[in-house]
Amino acid sequence: MMSPVQLHEFNTHTRRKSDRYPVERNGIFIVTSGQFHYRDRTGDDITLNAGDFLLYSSGDISKIKMTNDNNNFKAQSVVIDVALFQKFLSYSNAPAHAPCNSDTFIFTANDTSVVKLLELLKEQLANNDNNDTLEFLTLALLSEMVNKQPCLIPFIQKISVLTTSQQLIRYVEEHISADLTIDMVAPKLGMSASTLKRKLQSDQLSFAHLVKVKRINYAATQLRLTRKTITEIAYDTGFKTAAHFSTSFKSVKGITPKEFRDSLQG
Repeated sequence: MMSPVQLHEFNTHTRRKSDRYPVERNGIFIVTSGQFHYRDRTGDDITLNAGDFLLYSSGDISKIKMTNDNNNFKAQSVVIDVALFQKFLSYSNAPAHAPCNSDTFIFTANDTSVVKLLELLKEQLANNDNNDTLEFLTLALLSEMVNKQPCLIPFIQKISVLTTSQQLIRYVEEHISADLTIDMVAPKLGMSASTLKRKLQSDQLSFAHLVKVKRINYAATQLRLTRKTITEIAYDTGFKTAAHFSTSFKSVKGITPKEFRDSLQG
C-alpha cells in the first residue's frame, strides 16, 4: 500500500520526471538552501527563501526559477494524498471563510509550532514509519497551519476535489497490474464509458495511452528500485508478456527495459 505522505528531495541537478500524465501533487514545499522563485495562480511572482515553506498545489505553480547559494539550491516536498486533505476537512468541520487576498500561504522559521510538527513529520518519513503515525502527524500539522492562517481552509477545500482525469489517473495507479479497459473502469468512477471518453478528450487525453504511460513509469521505478526480473515487472505492471512490455516500454522511454536497467549501472 502506497504511503499517504511521501518526502521528495530536490536540488539544482534534480531531473524532472518525464511523466506525461502526472496527478496534480499537493503538499508542503520547503526551501532549505538558496531561493525558489515562481508565479502563482493569480499571476503574482513569489520568492521563498531558505527556511520558508508553504502549502502548495503543483497546478498553481509556473515560471519556476531556482537561485543558488554557491550552486547549492536544496528543497524538499512533503507530498500529501488528497484523501488526507479530505479527512482533515471532515474532522475539522471548518466552514469556508470569506475570500482571502491571496492563494499563497508562506510560513517561516518564526512559525515555531508549525516548524516543530513539520520536522517531526519529516523525521518519521525518514524512518519509514507506519502510515497511521504519518497520518496523525499530517493532520496535526495541517490543523496548526490553519490555526496560523485560517485562509488555508478554502484552499484545502479546492485541492481536495479531483477532476475526472485525476480520478482516472489515481485509479490506474492503484490498480496498475489489473486488466484495465474503459468499459470496466468507467463505472468505478460513476459514469459510462462514453462519458469518460468524452471527458478525457476534453483534456486531450486517451484512455489507452494514459494507462500505457502510467504502467511504463511504474515499471521504470521498479526497474530502478527492485531486483525483480524484467518478466516479473512486466506481469506486475499489467502486461501479458515480457515481449509486449519491452515493446511498450521502448515506445515511451526510447530504450528497452534491459537497456534502461543497464544504464542505471553505469
